[in-house]
Amino acid sequence: MFNFNTNKRSTEPSINSALPKETGTGNAVPNRGATAQPQQGTAEAENQAYINSKVQEIEAQREEFMKKRPDFDMKAEMQNPDFVKYVWHMGLTVEDAYYLVHREDLIREGVYEAMNRLAARRERIPENGAGKNSPAVVKKNPKDLTDKEIDSIIERVRNGEKVSF
Repeated sequence: MFNFNTNKRSTEPSINSALPKETGTGNAVPNRGATAQPQQGTAEAENQAYINSKVQEIEAQREEFMKKRPDFDMKAEMQNPDFVKYVWHMGLTVEDAYYLVHREDLIREGVYEAMNRLAARRERIPENGAGKNSPAVVKKNPKDLTDKEIDSIIERVRNGEKVSF
């Protein structure tokens, strides 16, 4: 990792340092001195410990992301070099790397769902009062009421209802 307070890299081993490095043209004899062997062993142990911790961290992120997106397939994503680069080399979370790699697909999927919702609304019969035009309001003139209608109105008023014409 890069320390932004100084111009030096931190001492944390990177995933690249864990990989075997090719030295020279292949004709050189490796140094097998007594002091080099213990140092190399501790460096390899540190690198292996770092790799193991990184793998555990990524596995925990994968399990957490599977709760949000059950169709997530880690094996398929690990075949994508961009996803691997974002997770292993750049240190993004599995979720962030997934959304970054699949942003066009996710946007296209969201637009498609929104268009389907709009189409479904257009085909639906609007309820009374939900459309652009308000429902017809029928007002009766009291002099045009029949005796039965007047009796029902009187009964409703006795029950506490307010009636207006």
